[in-house]
Amino acid sequence: MNKTGQFIKDHDFPCWCGQSESRVICGQVFGRRPFLVLECAGCQTHRILPKALQTQASAEVMYNEYEPPDLSAPASEQFINNMWQRFGETQVQFTKGLKVLDVGCGNGILLDKICEKFGCIGRGIDVDERRIAKARAHSKYADFECGLFEGTKVREKYDVVVSSAVIEHVVDPVGFLKQLNMALPDDGTLFLLTPNARSLTYRLLRSWWRDLLSIGEHIYLFTPKSLELCAQRAGFKLVKTSFGIDKFSPKIRVNGFRDALITFWTVYREMVKRVSSRFAFATTHDILYAHFKKVGSGA
Repeated sequence: MNKTGQFIKDHDFPCWCGQSESRVICGQVFGRRPFLVLECAGCQTHRILPKALQTQASAEVMYNEYEPPDLSAPASEQFINNMWQRFGETQVQFTKGLKVLDVGCGNGILLDKICEKFGCIGRGIDVDERRIAKARAHSKYADFECGLFEGTKVREKYDVVVSSAVIEHVVDPVGFLKQLNMALPDDGTLFLLTPNARSLTYRLLRSWWRDLLSIGEHIYLFTPKSLELCAQRAGFKLVKTSFGIDKFSPKIRVNGFRDALITFWTVYREMVKRVSSRFAFATTHDILYAHFKKVGSGA
C-alpha cells in the first residue's frame, strides 16, 4: 500500500451522508502537517483528513487554545457590507421586533449591527470565550452567551437563525441543523454561509486554497447540492442560494527567506482568486450562502 492509501486507511471517516466511498481531490501526505481532501461519491461533499474534531464537545477546548485575530475597522466595515448584500441576494429579511439568533457569532459585530439597523432582538452564542467577552464589552443592542448551542435548551423560538462559517467545523452537520431547527417556528428562516466546494479558485489552487480549506479546523466542504440535501434531512427547504468572493490585500513580509516565501505564496493565491473570479460562473465563486425555511409540522 502506498503512502496515500495508508494515510486514508489511518484517518478516513464516513461522510455525514453515511457514504464511505470517495476519491482524492487534493492534499499532501508528507511534511509537518499531512492532510488529504476526499470527495464523497454519494453527495459530493468534501471531507478533510485527519478529522479536526472527534466530538463536538472538544470544540470548546480547541477554539479557546489560541487568540483569533480581530478584523481591522475597514475590514469589519467591508464584512458588514458583504453580509447586507448576501442577505439581500438570498431574500433574508429583517424587520423591527424580529427575534434573531446568531450561532457562531464570533465577536458579535454582525448581530449587533442587525439589531441596530433593523430594530431586531438579538442573541448570539459562540464557544470562544474571548470573542464572547469582546461581544459583551462592545455590543449595545444584543445579548451573548458562551458555549455550544443546544436546541433542546432553547426556551423561546427565534424568527431568524444566522449561522455563518460554522457548519464546515461541525462533526455532525445534520444533527447541528436539527438543533437549529428546534430554535425556529414553522416557516422560520435559516441563513447559512460556508466555503463552496465548487469554487473555481479551489479547482485551480487545490491544496493551496488554504484560507478556506483551513486544515486542522474544517471538517467538511459543501457543494450547493450537498448543503441543500443536508438541510433537507434536518427539516428545511431551500428558498434561495447565492455565491460570492472575499478579497483581501496580503501583507508583504520580506524579513528573511521564510517570510519571502510565505508572501510569494500568499500573493500568488490572491492573484489566482481575483483572476478566477473574473472568469468563474456565479456558482463557482468561493463562498456559498443560502436561505432555508423550516418545514412546518403539517407539511
